[in-house]
Amino acid sequence: MKNKGVQYMLMSSLCFAIMSAIAKVLGKVFPSVELVFFRNIVGLIFIISSIVKRPLQQVGGRFGLLTLRGIMGTISLYTLFYCITHIGLAQTSTYGQAFPIFLAIFSYFLTKDERLNRKQWAAVGMGFVGILLIFKPDVRIPIQHHLAGLNYAIFTALSFLSIRELKRYYDTRSVVVSFMLTGVVASIVSMILGEWITDHRWDFMIGKFVMPQGMQWFWVLLMGLLAMGVQIFNTLALGAEKAGIVGVVSYSSIIFAMILGTILGDKLPDTITILGIVCIIASGIYISIKKDSQ
Repeated sequence: MKNKGVQYMLMSSLCFAIMSAIAKVLGKVFPSVELVFFRNIVGLIFIISSIVKRPLQQVGGRFGLLTLRGIMGTISLYTLFYCITHIGLAQTSTYGQAFPIFLAIFSYFLTKDERLNRKQWAAVGMGFVGILLIFKPDVRIPIQHHLAGLNYAIFTALSFLSIRELKRYYDTRSVVVSFMLTGVVASIVSMILGEWITDHRWDFMIGKFVMPQGMQWFWVLLMGLLAMGVQIFNTLALGAEKAGIVGVVSYSSIIFAMILGTILGDKLPDTITILGIVCIIASGIYISIKKDSQ
C-alpha cells in the first residue's frame, strides 16, 4: 500500500483531535491536572505490559537527561490540557504545531550539527509573526491562556530535542515511560495540593480530584487509549515516510481540531487568527521539508 506514512500520520492527527475534543468536554467536570493523570496512567499500563513481554534493550547512562525529558514532557502536557479546557481546539492545536519553529532555534543554539540558512531564518520569523497574530490581545481569551499555549510549543520542542539524544542510549519505551511516569507522579502531587489550595490562579498546575461517575470512566479510558494511538501512529508514520513529509501531514490536526471545536461550540477563528494559523503552517512546513532534505 502506497503512502503508508501519510495514512499513519493522518490517523495520528485524528486521534489527537478526538482526544482533545473528549478532554475539552471532560474539562467541564474535571480539572486539567486530573486529565493529565488519566491520559498518562492508561498509557503507562500498556507500556509496562510491553516491557514485561519484551525486555528493554538499551545502553543507558544518561539518567539525568532521561529525567529531564520526563519533566519537560509533563510540563508540555500540563499546558496542553490547560489550553484544551480554556481556549479553542484549533488555537491549541496550532500552538502545538508551532513547535518546529522553536525546535529549529533550540537546535541551532544547542547542537553543533544543525545550522539554519537565511531562508530558514525567514521561515522562523514568519512563524513568530503567526504566533503574534494568534497571541493578539483578545478580550475573550485571557493573556495567561495564550502564554500557556506558547509554553506548550516551547516544551514540546525541548522534549523532541532531548528525544534525539536519548534514542542513542535508551529503548524508546524507556523514554515514553519516563514521560508518563513523571506525568502520573506530578499530577498526583497536584491533586493532593488541590485539596488545600483553592486559588484559581494556580489552576494550571493544581486541581482537586473529582471521582469519575458512570460513563465518565469510559471517556477517560478512551482519552488515554487515543493518546496511545497518537504515539503508535506517529512511530509508524516516521518509520514509513520521511520526517519532513510526516511533519507536513501532521498539520492536518489543526483542521480536525477546528471541525471538532466548532461542533463543540468553539467560535470560528477570526480573519487575523486564521492568517496567524496559515503563517505557522507555512513556516513549519518549510522548516520540516528543508531540514529533512539536508
